[in-house]
Amino acid sequence: MYINDVHILGYVLIAFIGAFVGYFLNWANARLSEEKSVFCKEFFLQRKNIKTNPALVIVTALAYVGILYTYGFEYSFEKNLSLFKFLILVPMLISAFVIDYKLQIIPNRLNLTIFEIGLVFAFLSGIFINYNVTINMLLGCLVGGGIFLLITLLRRFDCR
Repeated sequence: MYINDVHILGYVLIAFIGAFVGYFLNWANARLSEEKSVFCKEFFLQRKNIKTNPALVIVTALAYVGILYTYGFEYSFEKNLSLFKFLILVPMLISAFVIDYKLQIIPNRLNLTIFEIGLVFAFLSGIFINYNVTINMLLGCLVGGGIFLLITLLRRFDCR
């Protein structure tokens, strides 16, 4: 059976991958909020002490299934570039949302990682798809950075 030209087992596989990523996000959120390293051997040693957040696991698995449904799967790297981009960036955005909701901060390490991965995919899309896409992505990066700079400068004046 095929849904949107993707075999049903592809959706099952991506849901399992999304569930594992959601389980890992729970660990990453705890470590990022404490400003500790996320990728370390403690993940494998203290796995039994990690409290699982089922909502995070389900949301990530459903997001992965939705991304696969939206972008489909092709058998060439160039055509799957958007799929890979969102499979990598969506968990980071979910993590930023959860940390910001709980602590009202977004860790700089997470922001910079999202920025770096966005730049990598911008240049990959320029190489494989069209260089105009890269120009548009970089202009969007400049506008977004300018908006955050403006917000930061306005907060310095403490306009109350």
